[in-house]
Amino acid sequence: MASVNPLLNSAQRRANAIRASGHSIYDSVLLEHPELFFSDGELEALLVDRLLGQEVSGPIRTRSKVAKQVVAEALGYRPPASFKRTNPRFPSQDLDVHVQVSNNLQIWNQEVSPERRYVLIRPDDLGIVRAVKVVRGQQVARWDRTGTLTSKFQAKRIPGRTGSTLVSEVDTIPLTRLLRPGLVSAYVLAAQSSGARPVPGEVLAISEIYSRALALAGSRLPAVGAEQDRVRGEQLQEAVTSALGVGRHDNHGQWPDLVSQALEVKLQTSPTIDLGLVLPTDTGPAVAVGYGLRHCDARYLVAYGEIMPSGETEITEIVVASGADFFDEFVQFGGLVTNSKRQIPLPSDLFEA
Repeated sequence: MASVNPLLNSAQRRANAIRASGHSIYDSVLLEHPELFFSDGELEALLVDRLLGQEVSGPIRTRSKVAKQVVAEALGYRPPASFKRTNPRFPSQDLDVHVQVSNNLQIWNQEVSPERRYVLIRPDDLGIVRAVKVVRGQQVARWDRTGTLTSKFQAKRIPGRTGSTLVSEVDTIPLTRLLRPGLVSAYVLAAQSSGARPVPGEVLAISEIYSRALALAGSRLPAVGAEQDRVRGEQLQEAVTSALGVGRHDNHGQWPDLVSQALEVKLQTSPTIDLGLVLPTDTGPAVAVGYGLRHCDARYLVAYGEIMPSGETEITEIVVASGADFFDEFVQFGGLVTNSKRQIPLPSDLFEA
């Protein structure tokens, strides 16, 4: 009997395609064969279905190898006799596997990659898998409390540049070719969830994003506490979602904020822009967006605002640019901090949800 879970169904089809293709876990597929690349949701749905109840016991190294073997099999790959010391261990799917008998995630001798997927497996005292979670590096960075992972790329507007502006008149060629942006009917947009993967032909052109978002200039976000910058950012995301006509906002907490429109949203009540762990101009694959698109193909909306005495935030300027053109309007400074070992406390309720 077929599963009623659409994510699991599509993941099973993808695993079967991988099995038939003969690709190994070391073969690059994201750009050359995007049809063989799992989304985050597909990964978690498939691994939960295949791994729960399996045994991953033994000494640490044995347990780790067994876990990687069962993950490989679940995804449709033939497990290698021994796993190469690649970063990540599964280059084809940009993922690493960690067996978490405790809530202390240890990452050795590598940076936390923002787009990498981390498969976190929780066994019980007998080594039986009871929960599986798939998270991306940007989520892992938020769990770090030492400050070594939360340093981010930063930028500011080029001195002398002011006012609302559309930096990029058109989208990048890859995004135009693959997602076919343009005008989208109100009915189609209203049926969208901002956290869903883009659908070709249902993505607004960058010029239309700017035109609709420009209406937010002069509006005010509800009053919150002086230190509630994250809440203000979430309020802006909701306001942009509504201004674009997208039906439902999903606060999924990862890049980009509006996945369905390949759009990252920034609220600036100070000159410094926190760009996160990846530069807008990065040419690496944008896993969340899919279709073989790159980070630089995504669109960026920067809203400048002023916190009023009432606690409200008044939006004053709107700037929209493609990632590729971002530094035509802004200038980068700062960098990232790296260490050889990181110990990151996982949320105590991570495996309970």
